[in-house]
Amino acid sequence: MGVICTNKRKTNLMKIVFTGLMTALVFIATSIIKIPFANGGYIHFGDAFIFLSVLLLGPFYGAFASGTGSMLSDLLSEYAQWAFPTLIIKSVMAVIMGFIIKHRSQKNTIIFSSAILTVWIGFMAVLKNMMAKSTRFSTDSPADALEINSETIVKMASSLQLKLSAAILIFFLIFGVLVYWIVKKRNITGFNPRIILGMISCGSWMIIGYYFAEYFLYGNAISPIFSIPMNLFQLSTGIIIAVITAPVLLRLSPIISGEIKSNDNP
Repeated sequence: MGVICTNKRKTNLMKIVFTGLMTALVFIATSIIKIPFANGGYIHFGDAFIFLSVLLLGPFYGAFASGTGSMLSDLLSEYAQWAFPTLIIKSVMAVIMGFIIKHRSQKNTIIFSSAILTVWIGFMAVLKNMMAKSTRFSTDSPADALEINSETIVKMASSLQLKLSAAILIFFLIFGVLVYWIVKKRNITGFNPRIILGMISCGSWMIIGYYFAEYFLYGNAISPIFSIPMNLFQLSTGIIIAVITAPVLLRLSPIISGEIKSNDNP
């Protein structure tokens, strides 16, 4: 009984220490490199550390590190108006990714992934339709929102339509490949396709969440659409960094998914 209590205290202490560490890393990665874009927001490399925090801490401690670290970055910058939306969006990101990683049932994985993919395709299709109608009937509204001339907005809208179409197709293909891989390779351990699926799924939520956050903050439904390509770039960069670093981190870290790694783990 005493050994069990000691191990539990050790696990809780390590969770707290690593949560503090990952909160700081998310904050630093979000704060150090900021690439601003037209809507008043910015892209950064913090998402990579959000993914890593979930791998180490699990969904709930990972949600604290992700949401708090990202929120503090906004609060201590000129983007303070984004702090509360960021807290919610980044915390939910961690919960979604943690859910997909922890629930290893193939049925649950397929159902959850299909639901996210359906929402993503529907969301993108609605945005494409909104963009088409906006530029077909009047270019004044999006041009005024972005403070550019009508000719430029037509070119940007055409380019954006292609990017949104590519986003639908690429996400569909990637989801299909990952789900097929998970179903065929049932007993994969360590870094596996389920983790990548979790990253893409929570990243989809991030893009949708920030669209609505910008809509509520600025009251315009069209201008947030132009932020999506940059958010996709940020997500892709975060996934690449996490995919490169996660296998090494999972081997070296004494804690994985919020639990102390046993000696017989690979």
